Amino acid sequence: MKKLVIFTAILLSSAFSACGFYPYGEDVRFYFLNPKNFSYQSYSSFYYSVLSFEQNSEAVISNQDNEKLWRKYCDNKVLIADISTVLDSFSFSDIQGNSSNPFLHYLYSQKDIEAINYLKFAKNCEYFNTWQDDPWERNENTATAKRNDLLNKATVLASKSKKVEFKKRYAFLALRLAFYNKDMKSIEKIYSRYFSANQSNDVIDVWALYFKATSETNPALKNLYFAKVFAASPEKRFVSWQYFESQVPVADVLNLAKNKKEKANVLLLYGLYNPDKNLENIKQMYAENPNYDGLSFLLYRELGKLEDWVFTPYYSLFYTNDDYWESDPENENVLKILERSDIDRQYAKEVLEFINSVDLSKVENPNFWKYARAELLLMTKNYSESLNQVAELEKVLPSENLLRNNVEIIKALNLFANQTYGNAKIPDAAKEIIIKNKDNKHFIFALGRELEYLGNTDDAALLYASLNHPSIGNEYYNNVYYKSLKNSNHTYDTYYYDYFDYLDAVYSPEQLQSFINEINGLSKNPDSFYRNFYSINQSEINSLYDLLGTKYIRQNKLNLALNTFNKLGENYFDAQYSLWERDGKDNYYSSSKVFDQNPFYHLKYTPDFIPEKEHFRVNKISVTRKLIEYLNKANNPKEKDRDYYYFLVANCYYNMSQYGNAWMMRRYSVSSAGNYSIREDNQEFNTAGLAKYYYGKAFENAQTYKFKALCLRMQGRCENYNYDFMGENTMNYSSQAGNYEDRRFEQNKYYQDLKNNYPDQYEDMMSGCESFKTYFKARR
Repeated sequence: MKKLVIFTAILLSSAFSACGFYPYGEDVRFYFLNPKNFSYQSYSSFYYSVLSFEQNSEAVISNQDNEKLWRKYCDNKVLIADISTVLDSFSFSDIQGNSSNPFLHYLYSQKDIEAINYLKFAKNCEYFNTWQDDPWERNENTATAKRNDLLNKATVLASKSKKVEFKKRYAFLALRLAFYNKDMKSIEKIYSRYFSANQSNDVIDVWALYFKATSETNPALKNLYFAKVFAASPEKRFVSWQYFESQVPVADVLNLAKNKKEKANVLLLYGLYNPDKNLENIKQMYAENPNYDGLSFLLYRELGKLEDWVFTPYYSLFYTNDDYWESDPENENVLKILERSDIDRQYAKEVLEFINSVDLSKVENPNFWKYARAELLLMTKNYSESLNQVAELEKVLPSENLLRNNVEIIKALNLFANQTYGNAKIPDAAKEIIIKNKDNKHFIFALGRELEYLGNTDDAALLYASLNHPSIGNEYYNNVYYKSLKNSNHTYDTYYYDYFDYLDAVYSPEQLQSFINEINGLSKNPDSFYRNFYSINQSEINSLYDLLGTKYIRQNKLNLALNTFNKLGENYFDAQYSLWERDGKDNYYSSSKVFDQNPFYHLKYTPDFIPEKEHFRVNKISVTRKLIEYLNKANNPKEKDRDYYYFLVANCYYNMSQYGNAWMMRRYSVSSAGNYSIREDNQEFNTAGLAKYYYGKAFENAQTYKFKALCLRMQGRCENYNYDFMGENTMNYSSQAGNYEDRRFEQNKYYQDLKNNYPDQYEDMMSGCESFKTYFKARR
């Protein structure tokens, strides 16, 4: 039964991603094998993929065996291109004696009426060589009857033909018509008369065997036939693979094979059906037919698997077969993913040991096998030996050989990885290779990751930054998705594809400052590589300074933050963070980081209750400056309004959490689905702990019961956020009892303090926010 092959790329929705996309499968797979650099395009439909095989219509290589057969028939006096024109493009009416086509001209000049009549008859049959003659099936019976008529004519013409080649050609047309009429009995009868499965002299025999295989009732014999067709005809490979019954025991099929070549053909198809480790199959194929290009292709495919299994988790910290929703939460931990990479490196070592045992003089493409050895040595972290193998290949491969490009990529990866922690750099010997392959995003990212693992975060960030420019023809579909070693199971934005977001989440202020220093000196760097590889524009540099100041805010290092923001100047912040003054006329992206209220005087979802005594343009630099000013006043024992300034400071810290109107002081985006991240101020951003602390300082300096009650009420609000935060990390909310709110209130010590020590104010404070204005006014 023919398999229904469905090829679907699945986009998984993620609760942690606002757009609903979470990378998976081919989105995250790392690979360095460029199929264009290898000689296995005739197997292109079977290149390794996480998802499945598919017919590669653009890359299917026709050996033009039929055209070559016709050319031989014409004593090699006609060009193959002219024959192809007739076979592929001409209709019945185009086959005329006055045709300018050299192929037809030759046949008519030779008065080869049998050949001309055959071509006309074949053209008459073409319309019926398909399942889709009528999508509405209105003329199904008519088409069946017409095919039967043509089938009968073809068998008569085959029997009457004087030349053996035309007997076979007419018989083949009859086989094909019988196939589309689902007439298996006729296939058996015609095939047995004109063909033999044990004799394949030309492409007509191979194509006939394909139809014979479709009618075969013995599953093992059917598989043997399809394996022979697969090996002999690149054009029939995909359909042969579809019909091949992989559940039939391989031993049953091998027992029917008559020689080592046939056994190797059988093993090839079983190998293609194996998505897992296939080394034993490859070893068996080598024993049967070491010079088979199918054996080399299976090794190429196994190398593709190992690239995925080893390099994808090692460089991206993804695992291509993980389902975001169904995977074991334990496996979401990136350290577990790295363990998978190490396990598969052991399998790479097994494949390497096999290659080391092979007699390379017997294989179809010794240089490819040497390349495979070089990459497997890289996978097994034997960098020095891998570089030795690369050097050997560089000596024998001509400069124009496409394989050299892949050799150079492996060379660069070795050079990067073969360094010690703290002393890693971009090796001089790799710089030309990097420039040549700067649009190969997975390669460039892998180099950056090697440097990051080895402590060189400056050059790693430079390589990551270069990925932001679109590759030619791949502006939207060639992103590299990756995680951080700091990722935990419950983080927002668990993956990255933009270097700024990665630096935002992972780099320390010191690392970021060092990177800024490097890029500021790129234009003056004496090394031409740094001057020419990638230039970060001033706008990006400004954004990095903005990020640096933001990181200091997260660490509550306000003076360092202000000093950094001052380097950008007021104009930068006026343009970036005060866009609300222009009535929201700026684009959607810009509006996502707008300060729409003063964070010292206004709280989200709370009626205004504090008179705005100072009016100033609100942005990052002004908020930081005012926060420092108000903290200095609040901390001054001589200040008579310390409680007031502590309260304003607390408001600002509250608003810098995810619950406030100034969250953009700490983040560049937030999500309604949750904002748990790997950033160092994750707990503060989700709990407003500093706000709770400074509301407490305001309470300590308060002089009236009502204002003390208001301070406790605000502390209690922050405590609730802390309770939510702890609950998110320890509970399954779907299983919580209905008395969740009551239990949370009982555990909130600030609400209990308010209830026990300020009973007269308790009802006002807990019934809503309407009384806040009165209670704040009662501060004095």
